[in-house]
Amino acid sequence: MPDRFLDALTGRRLGGALFVLCGLIVAGVVLWPSDDGDDRAPKAKIQPVRLVSVPQLGLAFAHPSTWSRTTSGSVLRLRSPDGSALLTFASPLEGRQPARVKDALKEALRKRYRPAKIVDDGKGKLGKHNVTTFELEGSGDDDKGVRALVFVGNSAYRTYAVTLLTPANPSAKRLVEVQQILATVRFTKPQLASK
Repeated sequence: MPDRFLDALTGRRLGGALFVLCGLIVAGVVLWPSDDGDDRAPKAKIQPVRLVSVPQLGLAFAHPSTWSRTTSGSVLRLRSPDGSALLTFASPLEGRQPARVKDALKEALRKRYRPAKIVDDGKGKLGKHNVTTFELEGSGDDDKGVRALVFVGNSAYRTYAVTLLTPANPSAKRLVEVQQILATVRFTKPQLASK
């Protein structure tokens, strides 16, 4: 009888069960919150945002409140607090004309940041919308490198262009903020301005 009991304690099933039980105990000790409060991770700082809605263009997005916003006609510009990133939102044409807008932007940016070259041309996302993109490297007024990343997309009603201008080597922090802004972009049906 004692041999059967000893065999049962060392058998595969019981050994596996003991192994799992020990793992659960270790996980519980490691993950259980302590009472002293000294080893708690700092709470993430929530950054205030501003919501932007332009019903006449059928465009909406959010941006950090630390970024400044200016408007000129149907063009909205966002500038990072340190001035290193400039995002431009525009809706130059009614209807679906992304190829026309993309070609015009390529030509204009090549002239503005001459000598310039297209380093990437493909697909991207603005919010949940599939869009076409291109990236350009060139020279600014002070002969420092400039990068332009352009997104062109459309809804059933309008064509949209979003352009990001940065130095040749932008900061990772600014790029994360830009990604967060671009993830919030929404196209909606344009509404007539009320009188």
